[in-house]
Amino acid sequence: MTRKLLLFVLLLALSCPFVKGQSRLIWSLNDGWKYLPNGADFAQRPKADDSKWETVDLPHTWNAKDPFDDDETSRRGISWYRKKIMLDSRFKNKKLYLNFEGVGQVADVYVNGVFAGQHKGGYTAFTFDVTHLVKLSDKPTENLIALQVNNAQNDFLPPLSIGYASYGGIYRDVWLVAASKLHFDLLDHGSKGVYISTPAVSAASASVKIKSTIVNDAETEQKFQIQHIIYNAQNKEVGSVLKQIAVGAGQSIKNELDVPEIKNPKLWSPDHPNLYHVKSIVRQGTLVIDEIDNPLGFRWFSFSPNEGFSLNGQKLVLRGTNRHQDFKDKGDALTAEDHYRDMKLIKEMGCNFLRLAHYPQAPEVLQLADKMGLLIWEEIPLVNYMNPVPEFFSNSRNMIKEMIRQNYNHPSVIVWGSMNEVLLWSEKAERIQVQDNMKYINKLKKYAVKLDSTVRAEDPLRTSTMAMHMSDDYDKFKLSDVPGLASYNIYNGWYSGKPEEFKPIIDAKHKANPMQVLFISEYGAESDNQVNTERPVRFDFTGQYQRIFHEAYIMQMRQMPYLAGTAIWNQFDFSQPNVGGVSNNMNQKGMVTWDRKPKDVYYLYKANWNPQPMVYIASRDWQTRAGLKNATSTIVVYSNLNEVVLTLNGKQVSTKKPDALHKCVWTIQLQSGENKIAASGSNTQQDVTDNFTVNYRIYDENLSAGPFREIAVNVGSDVQYIDGSNHIWIEDRPYKSGSFGHIGGTPAMLNIKTVKKNTADNPLYYSYQDGIKGYRFDVADGTYELELSFIESDKIQKTERVFDVLVNGDRLISDLDLSGDCGFGVALRKKFIITAADNKGINVSFNAKAGKATLSGIRLRAVN
Repeated sequence: MTRKLLLFVLLLALSCPFVKGQSRLIWSLNDGWKYLPNGADFAQRPKADDSKWETVDLPHTWNAKDPFDDDETSRRGISWYRKKIMLDSRFKNKKLYLNFEGVGQVADVYVNGVFAGQHKGGYTAFTFDVTHLVKLSDKPTENLIALQVNNAQNDFLPPLSIGYASYGGIYRDVWLVAASKLHFDLLDHGSKGVYISTPAVSAASASVKIKSTIVNDAETEQKFQIQHIIYNAQNKEVGSVLKQIAVGAGQSIKNELDVPEIKNPKLWSPDHPNLYHVKSIVRQGTLVIDEIDNPLGFRWFSFSPNEGFSLNGQKLVLRGTNRHQDFKDKGDALTAEDHYRDMKLIKEMGCNFLRLAHYPQAPEVLQLADKMGLLIWEEIPLVNYMNPVPEFFSNSRNMIKEMIRQNYNHPSVIVWGSMNEVLLWSEKAERIQVQDNMKYINKLKKYAVKLDSTVRAEDPLRTSTMAMHMSDDYDKFKLSDVPGLASYNIYNGWYSGKPEEFKPIIDAKHKANPMQVLFISEYGAESDNQVNTERPVRFDFTGQYQRIFHEAYIMQMRQMPYLAGTAIWNQFDFSQPNVGGVSNNMNQKGMVTWDRKPKDVYYLYKANWNPQPMVYIASRDWQTRAGLKNATSTIVVYSNLNEVVLTLNGKQVSTKKPDALHKCVWTIQLQSGENKIAASGSNTQQDVTDNFTVNYRIYDENLSAGPFREIAVNVGSDVQYIDGSNHIWIEDRPYKSGSFGHIGGTPAMLNIKTVKKNTADNPLYYSYQDGIKGYRFDVADGTYELELSFIESDKIQKTERVFDVLVNGDRLISDLDLSGDCGFGVALRKKFIITAADNKGINVSFNAKAGKATLSGIRLRAVN
């Protein structure tokens, strides 16, 4: 070949794009699975008949609804999944892998009836090499993938104590990956086999270090080039590194390359999530053998005991929240669109930080965090109870390695968590207040140190943490000194005490441990949109009290500059089987409901955390209410504008300046029927208005003053309840002549953990009058329907509470024994047709024969 021809061929080769014909093939396997909701013999065999199995698409869980019925259980056990795929000659000379992004929680995988591998843990991805198990020919050939999935309690696998539903199933995406025999390692704990770090970053320059492992499954030695190319957000190349490597047959090789210094990098931050990406290529000449892509962000951060958190050299207050991934009627089986909606709601509220509690979440979540600008704390599901034996420790440590290696390259991640509230339970798996078993404590601390050390060894450039409840034992036994970030879950003002206790308690902790970096990993109070009040109190589950709680915490946080950050518990209501409150099987501390409707409290945070001009009338959670004709109603508006004008039914009420919480409060009188309320304000750029309509139902306390139709009372409560038929159960009150109310009794609430059965009106049964003597309605003579609602509030034996119910002296119920007749926590509703005569109204009497009489709800309706 002449020199000119050789030069021409070389230039032609350099100008040609890389050939990608032999790079990876990645297929989604989400559609058309066969599902059997129980165990079966030899279901992995190709000849097993699955024709009568249910057909499902992934993501899928079998627990989407069953944790929420009256039996207080959800199915935790074995199910089977099968899928047949057709493979052809395109896959010859390829390495074939199955990648599962999440299976809850133990998966045994088979291909064509042969065991491919087992994975333990429901929240991290895993990959199996199935090359040797598939059948290939020139024609499309059927191959069977079968999974036995088990979400049963496993004493050696976190989580053991679980405050959320354990969903079973293949609830994240599944992929078939076909790679060349020379490829980046796919079997390193479910990761991509490429790890990118930025050891030194400044506004002027950044260094990039890339570690990778290349596997040669060919029968001969392979010589190749490995290249890493860095692209900016405009997909323009800004740096690269290339190296010639040789690897022997059946061998793998690790390499570490430094990309030449990147000048003037655009820094990644929540306000400016400048995202680069790295293309890693294995090639031989112009032929691309393997290629993968990873995110890259340039940022540096630090934590300080006194200054809190700094990002890119500037103090940044971490304003965050927590996220559970489940969703109404879907459980954990969320789509990419579901994850996007959730992350958008979090970002738009004004958060710059998100704790993924209590487990690693779907790949889409971290991808969105990188793009949207949300700093991330990710943790393994070691929740509340640790079984300090080697197998449990080994599984926990493997979860840490999977979590970190799979998500190592995301610039959004700054904190890795190893455990949550591990001193809350004893060695005997019982919830306790104080730890006193030193043998158990020493075992637990030993494993805590080892798990934290695993985090630090896997990723020395990020910070380790554990979340701790407010027990002195963490300091006493020096567990709070183990992680790099000491994080605390505090609920003063909800489970105990007052919201105003938050700052003094954490101030004292900071003073006692001045070298600890402090973070508030959980704080919150619950609310249910079905209950509302003008007189909120702790544990009433109203949105009004939830807002008071969060307003108090926000104000105190501003006076605590040493805090690294805070995270609300929780962004979304989530499933929590076997707890009560005004609902059942739900934790309702969310800023957003389980079906993703923002509560009023969401806009408190948006007004304070998101600078985008806004005004919001915080009454969406109480659209329908009742009251007396001349009663006043409180209207709260959240706004970050300088002034807000409120109008009612087209007439201006007044103009107010928002206070330090970006809050305005008006007291107004509503008219019967629709009340159109508008709040508006403006800044230099735009006018902002919010409109809202309240449906107000007036009742007259003088029941004989006019035609009487109906009255329903939420007995024992200062809270209004809106039921599923849009009826209003108004607040209870002592009897007043000419009106209505209870006689005797003490207002009470069920234990917050009591699960109420046999009713759709859970909030009605949350409160009751304990020891009630009577209930009077001074109505005109006529015929009425009387409805009485009861529930046994205590775990007592039958005959310990027995009472009669009489109306105007006539016995309607004899020897009512709620425990014996119904059982603890079982709702009972009785209806009667009664008559009022001789201007005596309706007098309901409760005659206790043993214990105290009780009543949860009462309703009187005129019968025409």
